[in-house]
Amino acid sequence: MERARKEELVAELKELFTTASSCVVVDFSGVTMETFTPMRKEFALNKVRMLVAKNTLAKIAVKGTAYEPLIDSFKGMSSLVFTLDNDQVVGAKILKKFADKDDNIEIKCGVVDGKLPSKQDVEVLSKSPGKEELQATLLATMLAVPQNFVRLLNAVPQNFVQLLNAYREKIEG
Repeated sequence: MERARKEELVAELKELFTTASSCVVVDFSGVTMETFTPMRKEFALNKVRMLVAKNTLAKIAVKGTAYEPLIDSFKGMSSLVFTLDNDQVVGAKILKKFADKDDNIEIKCGVVDGKLPSKQDVEVLSKSPGKEELQATLLATMLAVPQNFVRLLNAVPQNFVQLLNAYREKIEG
């Protein structure tokens, strides 16, 4: 590979390391195209970028970024899965979904919020609800209190009207 192309790749990786909200290092050796193609399509739909780069170039690019703890995982076949969205668990969720179907996908490690969680932590993150789901749950919880209060306030006059209606029917009948 030419030196100029290597410098280009390092610059691209450096940019991804500085803008990504999370990064997972994965070994995809032995993965078939039947698994790989739908996974890449799902990555593209969810603002997740997968890159295969030489370990030496990745080590150069990661220096001085929040993802520097990944440096020890750049051994053997390594692919980098960057989540470019604010929802940091999207990439891990997609990887976990496909890793459950294909044993050849090996999640080596990942970095979220500058911390290096273990392989098990990455799997736990992949099972947790995403940012949008958590926001929706919080909003529903916050709206439930005033909605229940309004229903309670509305129940008193409604019950009174039903009582008067029953009394009227009793008198008429």
